Amino acid sequence: MDLRFFIRMIFIFSLMITFLSTCTTRIWVLKEPPVPLGQFLSSNWGDSIDEVKRAIGRDGNKWFKDDTNKSPFTLYASGNYLDFPALFSYFFTPESKRLYRVDVTFSDLSVYGKAKDLLIQKFKEPSYCGPDLNHWSWHDKSLLILQKDSTHVQISYSSGPFLIRNQKEGGLVRK
Repeated sequence: MDLRFFIRMIFIFSLMITFLSTCTTRIWVLKEPPVPLGQFLSSNWGDSIDEVKRAIGRDGNKWFKDDTNKSPFTLYASGNYLDFPALFSYFFTPESKRLYRVDVTFSDLSVYGKAKDLLIQKFKEPSYCGPDLNHWSWHDKSLLILQKDSTHVQISYSSGPFLIRNQKEGGLVRK
């Protein structure tokens, strides 16, 4: 009887190990992309409004609305990005008026696959990947987000140091 009990315990233990090893859980791993975020087209992070307007022209795009005098302190442009028509939203810090974020919005949903492939090619695997949402993050708090909904695809580029400056200047507070 002692031997049977021992064999039964080994069998139960083996079943538990097998069962537990098949359970999968999502693990969040902070992976810093091997390439820094860098500038956006011809605009550098921290550029002034006038410098960004000139850079937009160099990129072959056109700015059409300047709302940099009120929250959310944005300059809007249109043009092409990744060979698709796009709208650009350039965000500036509220006091120093420095570029800290750019959103690129597409109405053609087919750009999502191309954008994801290009971003993975440049920055490797995202820090987080979900259905229709991917983001890359850096230790300096820079962030790149690619997302898709039923009508639009958006890529959001943000400079960590200037995001921090935006927060210090009260850029998160809506008036």
